[in-house]
Amino acid sequence: MPWTGSFAISHEHPRTVTVLDASQGSDSAAAFTAAFQELVNLCIAQDTFRLIARRHSEPFTVLSYPSNRDTSSSAGGGAGTRAATGKNKTVTMERFMAPLFGILLQGAHMIAYVRSRATEDDCGVISGLWIPRRAAHLFSSPNMLDATVAGGIASGTTPLETIIKEAGEEATLPPELVRTRVRSTGLLSYVSSTDAIHGWPGESGLLCPGIVYTYEMELPGDVVPKPHDGEVGSYALMSVGDVQAALLANEFKPDAAVVVVDFLIRHGVITAENDRHFVQINEHIHRRLPFRVAAS
Repeated sequence: MPWTGSFAISHEHPRTVTVLDASQGSDSAAAFTAAFQELVNLCIAQDTFRLIARRHSEPFTVLSYPSNRDTSSSAGGGAGTRAATGKNKTVTMERFMAPLFGILLQGAHMIAYVRSRATEDDCGVISGLWIPRRAAHLFSSPNMLDATVAGGIASGTTPLETIIKEAGEEATLPPELVRTRVRSTGLLSYVSSTDAIHGWPGESGLLCPGIVYTYEMELPGDVVPKPHDGEVGSYALMSVGDVQAALLANEFKPDAAVVVVDFLIRHGVITAENDRHFVQINEHIHRRLPFRVAAS
């Protein structure tokens, strides 16, 4: 890592990297963000890491930080008590850099599906999931299967806003349709590594902790997702059995596989009765992560 003067490096045990506050407390969040950005720019200019691919990526929130503090006495506190006096600001970093720092990434995924019904009043059974195959030109996980719609949560946006935006960009699904039909289904937390990404051209052995906000949406039979922004090669309506077979064959992008497994558990396809690893599966997709999660 081509550390800049904005970082203090200690090689003594325990080894540490400390980002310095150039603002001396006047705007720490902006100072930390600027320090990370300077480092990203240098890594891109020097082509230091393959995983960055000499490209900038969208900023995501690393943590929230009080926008200003003072050292005056606060009510009930002694002299020198530091008190936050404004709204929190966010420290951001470009997404591609996250694995180099082991920083938690946040994403939002949605599974779109269809049901077969004998009558209008019949709740029906899930007859297919709309599964995309990623485009061949993508840097990460080309040609692999993915969630219907997925994206990283950029700084300043919410999980639902991410889903609505990505649904339009990736699947040509109109915002009004998504807002009406989408349903929030929870949160997954997991740890992967760059070794688990098939065809990954970047550095190996890097931990990738993540949390994913999950959504699902039942689509009418006459609504067909269509690729739009070039990230998806094609969409296919896959049967539940074909989806399970693709999971076992490691055809899914790792984080998408977690989301699809969760969907199958939620809808009673994977159960304690038919999978002896049921408890372990649930533990692995709901890990207690020792990482700070930035407040929105």
